[in-house]
Amino acid sequence: MKTKIIDQLINAGPSLVLAGVLVIGMAVAPAWPTGEECQERLFDPAPLKPDQRAFLETCVGAFTLPTTPPSPTAPSTTPPATTAPPSPTATATVTAPPAPESEFPTPATTGVPAGWTPATTRTTDLRITEAGAIVRDVRLVNASLIIAARDVTIRRVQIEGGAIHTKPGSTCFNPTIEDTSILRATGPTTGSEPVIEPGGYTARRVKINGPPEGFRVGAKAACGTTTILDSFALARSPDDCGDWHGDALQGYDGGPLVIRHSTLVLEERGCGGTAPFFYPRNQGNTSVVVDRLLVKGGGYAFRLGMPGSVTGLRIVAGSTYGPIDVRCSVVSPWEAQVVTVDPNYRILTRTPRSCNTETGS
Repeated sequence: MKTKIIDQLINAGPSLVLAGVLVIGMAVAPAWPTGEECQERLFDPAPLKPDQRAFLETCVGAFTLPTTPPSPTAPSTTPPATTAPPSPTATATVTAPPAPESEFPTPATTGVPAGWTPATTRTTDLRITEAGAIVRDVRLVNASLIIAARDVTIRRVQIEGGAIHTKPGSTCFNPTIEDTSILRATGPTTGSEPVIEPGGYTARRVKINGPPEGFRVGAKAACGTTTILDSFALARSPDDCGDWHGDALQGYDGGPLVIRHSTLVLEERGCGGTAPFFYPRNQGNTSVVVDRLLVKGGGYAFRLGMPGSVTGLRIVAGSTYGPIDVRCSVVSPWEAQVVTVDPNYRILTRTPRSCNTETGS
């Protein structure tokens, strides 16, 4: 190979050799002959002697670029393709239907707490005359609680066969009644007196379970607004029907009424009751705010003749004459449904009910 290059250099002439020396000689290491020395020897016209040929051979070694071996192929950085495992077969999830709603108070969620025991039991009326008094953990049997002082709180009281009176004379004392149960008398019942009357009270988580009458809203001039919250009232016909025409709530000369998140039930049992909710137009009543009320029973379950708003009204199907007897032109807004319930008052089905009557008497 080197002999062939030497012959090419000799035969090519001075210009090729000079070009090669000038370009390549820039990379020559000091141990090799310089480009000028090689050029001088090559341009010497005298015949080449053996030592000159050896020198030229050295020049060829110095100024011939080595053959660059091919670069090794860089290893691939791309991972080999893999086949994804098959997706697992989806398993159908069976979702149980939602439990029926339990959105209204019941006997289990109102009144004195489960396991409650009274600190005192009385069989005579209890009259409260101290302003700001708290009456609690008292059981009254065939006796009533009479409020004759301002700012009284009644808490965890159970009354069997009696009532709470908020206006024993000309003055209404507007008590707050909480977590209290008023139950049917153990003996025969004949009357139709309300068990909280005449008005001006705030009832919270109160349970009325079984007396012939429930809440009364009256004495508007003295008592003002009556408020009922988170409460349950079931009025049941007396043992002797007589002239009974009971209600779970009745307005008579009633001031403004606010009732929220409560349940009213009327059980007639062959007697002639009126309605679970009865706030008519011809008994001197004022106005209402009804918000989330469940009513069940009666000839008409919901009877209203006075102005106000009604929202979240749920009327259990099955009243004798129909779900409502309302003076609709004075009620706004109105939102109601006819529903069915289970024995625990949980709603099972519901149908929207428009306001399309104009009586309310």
